[in-house]
Amino acid sequence: MSNQKKRPEVVAIYNEVSEFLNGKAFSFLLNFGGLTVAQIADLRAQLAAKEADMMVIKNTFIAKVAADQGITFPEGILVGPTAVITGAGDIADTAKTVVDFVKKNDKASIKAGLMEKNVISAAEVTTLSELISLAAQQARLLGTLQAPASKMARVLQAKIDAENGGATEEAPSAEA
Repeated sequence: MSNQKKRPEVVAIYNEVSEFLNGKAFSFLLNFGGLTVAQIADLRAQLAAKEADMMVIKNTFIAKVAADQGITFPEGILVGPTAVITGAGDIADTAKTVVDFVKKNDKASIKAGLMEKNVISAAEVTTLSELISLAAQQARLLGTLQAPASKMARVLQAKIDAENGGATEEAPSAEA
């Protein structure tokens, strides 16, 4: 924020917004106009389970904090009621939660997203939601890494069995 004299409440809000947005791996901007308090509370609860938070922020504050970080949103993004969803957890899992919420609540829509300091479109947020979660990716990688070790263990066990008087199972004969 510039060194010009600002009202203390404006400085406090700017600092709160800046703190909310800084250091987060990702952010999603959501148009929440027309949603009920209960629907917003439901979304907040779903996001909390994904280690993500949501804050309704005035567009001018979003623009100012973003500009101070070198981020520029495309024309028309910061229009209308905006809720910002941020997190440091699994981006794909959080994106899936947001996209599923928007599908169930036709009055909400995704405006844009941020990955680090790169602005992404609503379509790219939807694409992120289709990726497998980080936990599933890790499980898949672990399975891939364990497969060669498991095969090696079976080969070594077969060799040990053969050296100790034959294999425990007899191979089927080739005669028919």
